[in-house]
Amino acid sequence: MTNLIADANVRTLLQVDTLLVMGLMSMTGYTSLVRKSQKVYATPEDYALNRVALPAVAPSQVDDPVARSRRIHQNHLENVVPFLVLSVLFALTEPGHGLFASLLWGYLALRVLYTLCYSRGIQPYRSLAFTLGMVIQVTMALLTSLAAFSA
Repeated sequence: MTNLIADANVRTLLQVDTLLVMGLMSMTGYTSLVRKSQKVYATPEDYALNRVALPAVAPSQVDDPVARSRRIHQNHLENVVPFLVLSVLFALTEPGHGLFASLLWGYLALRVLYTLCYSRGIQPYRSLAFTLGMVIQVTMALLTSLAAFSA
Protein backbone atom coordinates (compact mmCIF):
# COMPACT_ATOMS: atom_id res chain seq x y z
CA MET A 1 0.00 0.00 0.00
CA THR A 2 1.30 3.44 -0.87
CA ASN A 3 1.72 6.12 1.76
CA LEU A 4 -1.18 8.41 0.78
CA ILE A 5 -0.61 10.74 3.72
CA ALA A 6 2.71 11.76 2.16
CA ASP A 7 0.79 13.51 -0.64
CA ALA A 8 0.22 17.20 0.21
CA ASN A 9 -3.24 17.21 -1.37
CA VAL A 10 -4.33 14.15 0.59
CA ARG A 11 -3.12 15.75 3.84
CA THR A 12 -4.99 18.98 3.03
CA LEU A 13 -8.10 16.98 2.16
CA LEU A 14 -7.92 15.10 5.46
CA GLN A 15 -7.30 18.24 7.49
CA VAL A 16 -10.01 20.44 5.96
CA ASP A 17 -12.67 17.77 5.56
CA THR A 18 -12.14 16.53 9.11
CA LEU A 19 -12.49 20.06 10.48
CA LEU A 20 -15.66 20.59 8.42
CA VAL A 21 -17.16 17.34 9.72
CA MET A 22 -16.24 18.28 13.30
CA GLY A 23 -17.91 21.66 12.77
CA LEU A 24 -21.01 19.98 11.42
CA MET A 25 -21.10 17.59 14.36
CA SER A 26 -20.66 20.43 16.84
CA MET A 27 -23.85 22.10 15.62
CA THR A 28 -25.94 19.46 17.41
CA GLY A 29 -24.27 20.29 20.72
CA TYR A 30 -24.51 24.02 20.04
CA THR A 31 -28.25 23.78 19.37
CA SER A 32 -28.69 21.74 22.56
CA LEU A 33 -26.85 24.38 24.59
CA VAL A 34 -28.98 27.14 23.07
CA ARG A 35 -32.14 25.12 23.80
CA LYS A 36 -31.10 24.70 27.44
CA SER A 37 -30.19 28.36 27.89
CA GLN A 38 -33.44 29.54 26.29
CA LYS A 39 -35.55 26.79 27.90
CA VAL A 40 -36.94 25.97 24.45
CA TYR A 41 -37.17 22.23 23.87
CA ALA A 42 -38.07 20.06 20.90
CA THR A 43 -40.84 17.95 22.42
CA PRO A 44 -43.34 17.93 25.30
CA GLU A 45 -41.39 15.14 27.01
CA ASP A 46 -38.25 17.33 26.94
CA TYR A 47 -40.19 20.08 28.75
CA ALA A 48 -41.36 17.50 31.32
CA LEU A 49 -37.84 16.12 31.78
CA ASN A 50 -36.49 19.62 32.44
CA ARG A 51 -39.45 20.51 34.67
CA VAL A 52 -40.43 23.45 32.47
CA ALA A 53 -44.01 24.26 31.53
CA LEU A 54 -44.94 24.00 27.86
CA PRO A 55 -45.19 27.50 26.33
CA ALA A 56 -48.70 28.64 25.45
CA VAL A 57 -47.42 30.00 22.14
CA ALA A 58 -44.45 28.79 20.11
CA PRO A 59 -41.48 31.19 20.14
CA SER A 60 -41.00 33.44 17.13
CA GLN A 61 -39.17 31.62 14.36
CA VAL A 62 -37.48 34.86 13.27
CA ASP A 63 -35.72 35.91 16.46
CA ASP A 64 -35.65 32.63 18.34
CA PRO A 65 -32.00 31.66 19.00
CA VAL A 66 -32.91 27.97 18.82
CA ALA A 67 -34.48 28.38 15.38
CA ARG A 68 -31.41 30.34 14.27
CA SER A 69 -29.02 27.58 15.40
CA ARG A 70 -31.19 24.97 13.65
CA ARG A 71 -31.08 27.02 10.43
CA ILE A 72 -27.27 27.19 10.67
CA HIS A 73 -27.16 23.41 11.14
CA GLN A 74 -29.51 22.87 8.19
CA ASN A 75 -27.36 25.13 6.03
CA HIS A 76 -24.26 23.12 6.97
CA LEU A 77 -26.01 19.90 5.98
CA GLU A 78 -27.03 21.42 2.65
CA ASN A 79 -23.58 22.81 1.84
CA VAL A 80 -20.83 21.00 3.75
CA VAL A 81 -21.95 17.47 2.86
CA PRO A 82 -21.84 18.12 -0.93
CA PHE A 83 -18.50 19.90 -0.47
CA LEU A 84 -17.04 16.81 1.21
CA VAL A 85 -17.92 14.70 -1.82
CA LEU A 86 -16.77 17.36 -4.27
CA SER A 87 -13.43 17.85 -2.49
CA VAL A 88 -12.62 14.14 -2.84
CA LEU A 89 -13.63 14.12 -6.51
CA PHE A 90 -11.54 17.25 -7.12
CA ALA A 91 -8.55 15.64 -5.35
CA LEU A 92 -8.78 12.70 -7.77
CA THR A 93 -8.03 15.10 -10.65
CA GLU A 94 -4.60 15.73 -9.05
CA PRO A 95 -4.75 19.54 -9.11
CA GLY A 96 -1.73 21.64 -8.17
CA HIS A 97 -1.35 21.85 -4.41
CA GLY A 98 -1.45 25.66 -4.27
CA LEU A 99 -4.84 25.79 -6.00
CA PHE A 100 -6.20 22.80 -4.10
CA ALA A 101 -5.13 24.06 -0.67
CA SER A 102 -6.34 27.60 -1.42
CA LEU A 103 -9.81 26.40 -2.40
CA LEU A 104 -10.23 23.99 0.52
CA TRP A 105 -8.82 26.25 3.25
CA GLY A 106 -10.70 29.19 1.74
CA TYR A 107 -13.96 27.26 1.88
CA LEU A 108 -13.35 26.28 5.51
CA ALA A 109 -12.58 29.89 6.47
CA LEU A 110 -15.74 31.09 4.72
CA ARG A 111 -17.89 28.48 6.51
CA VAL A 112 -16.49 29.60 9.86
CA LEU A 113 -17.17 33.24 8.95
CA TYR A 114 -20.67 32.32 7.73
CA THR A 115 -21.45 30.51 11.00
CA LEU A 116 -20.19 33.36 13.18
CA CYS A 117 -22.09 35.97 11.15
CA TYR A 118 -25.30 33.91 11.10
CA SER A 119 -25.19 33.20 14.83
CA ARG A 120 -24.80 36.94 15.53
CA GLY A 121 -27.15 38.19 12.80
CA ILE A 122 -24.44 40.08 10.89
CA GLN A 123 -25.28 41.05 7.33
CA PRO A 124 -24.09 41.51 4.59
CA TYR A 125 -21.04 39.48 5.65
CA ARG A 126 -23.08 36.32 6.16
CA SER A 127 -24.38 36.46 2.59
CA LEU A 128 -20.95 37.36 1.24
CA ALA A 129 -19.35 34.38 3.01
CA PHE A 130 -22.08 32.07 1.68
CA THR A 131 -21.77 33.39 -1.87
CA LEU A 132 -17.97 33.12 -1.95
CA GLY A 133 -18.23 29.57 -0.59
CA MET A 134 -20.61 28.71 -3.42
CA VAL A 135 -18.17 30.24 -5.93
CA ILE A 136 -15.49 27.89 -4.59
CA GLN A 137 -17.79 24.88 -4.88
CA VAL A 138 -18.82 25.77 -8.45
CA THR A 139 -15.17 26.34 -9.38
CA MET A 140 -14.22 22.93 -8.00
CA ALA A 141 -17.15 21.28 -9.78
CA LEU A 142 -16.21 22.89 -13.11
CA LEU A 143 -12.54 21.98 -12.77
CA THR A 144 -13.46 18.42 -11.83
CA SER A 145 -15.87 18.15 -14.78
CA LEU A 146 -13.27 19.57 -17.18
CA ALA A 147 -10.71 17.02 -16.01
CA ALA A 148 -13.20 14.16 -16.19
CA PHE A 149 -14.47 14.98 -19.67
CA SER A 150 -11.15 15.93 -21.23
CA ALA A 151 -9.27 12.79 -20.24
